[in-house]
Amino acid sequence: MRSASKRRGIVAAAVAAVVGSPATGDIVLRYDQAFATAAAPTHFHARIAYRGRDGVHRMELWRNGAIRLRRDTDARLVTIARRQSPRSPEFRLDLLDRRRLLHTIIDRNSLYQVGHFADWEDLALAMRRPAGRYRLTALALPPTSTARPAAPCRWFGLQEEGRRTQICWSREQAFPMLMLDGNGQEIWRVATFDQHKPAASLFRPDDKGYIVNNAARDITGD
Repeated sequence: MRSASKRRGIVAAAVAAVVGSPATGDIVLRYDQAFATAAAPTHFHARIAYRGRDGVHRMELWRNGAIRLRRDTDARLVTIARRQSPRSPEFRLDLLDRRRLLHTIIDRNSLYQVGHFADWEDLALAMRRPAGRYRLTALALPPTSTARPAAPCRWFGLQEEGRRTQICWSREQAFPMLMLDGNGQEIWRVATFDQHKPAASLFRPDDKGYIVNNAARDITGD
C-alpha cells in the first residue's frame, strides 16, 4: 500500500495539473471561464488607445445590450453592428469611411464567404477567441508594469501560436481594461468608460452624401 505521504503527493500533483503550478500559483482556465460576460452592463461606452502594426490608434466604443454596438476609429472609420437577438450569431455591419465617403454594408455570412471570420465578440469585446491550441492562465501576480487599469480587473496570460498576451479583464464591464504584449509593452488601454445609455441615433448610419456599396447583396448574388 502507498504511504500517506505518497498519496498526498499524488493528490497534489493531480491538483497542480488541473489548476496550475504550485511554483507560480497561476491557474489554468478555459477561455469562457476567464472572459466571462454574464455580468456585462446593459450599456457600456469607452475611449480606448491601442497599438497596431501601423502605430497608435484611438477608438470610441458603445455597446447597447448585446444587440447593437458602434466603434469609431481615428475619427475616420465608423463601424455599426446590429443583430436580432443576443443569441444570434448573425449580424449586419455598416462601415462608413468618412474620408472616402463610402458606406459599405456587409453581414457575417458574407464575411465568411470571402474568408474573413469575424464574430460578434470580436467587435463587442475587442478580443478574438483562439482558433487553435492555446494556454490561458489566471496570473497570481500582476505583470511588473507601471500601467494602471481604468477599473478593477483580473490579469490573465494568453499563449497562442508562439505569441503571449497579458490581459486585464473586467468582469463587471465585460471588457479588457489593459493589454500588454509578450515584452510587457502596452498594446491596449481603456482611458475612460461609463455606463450611460447611448442615443438610438448612434446606431443609425448617417450616410448622406456617401456612396453606398451593398457588399452583402453582391457577395450573396455571386
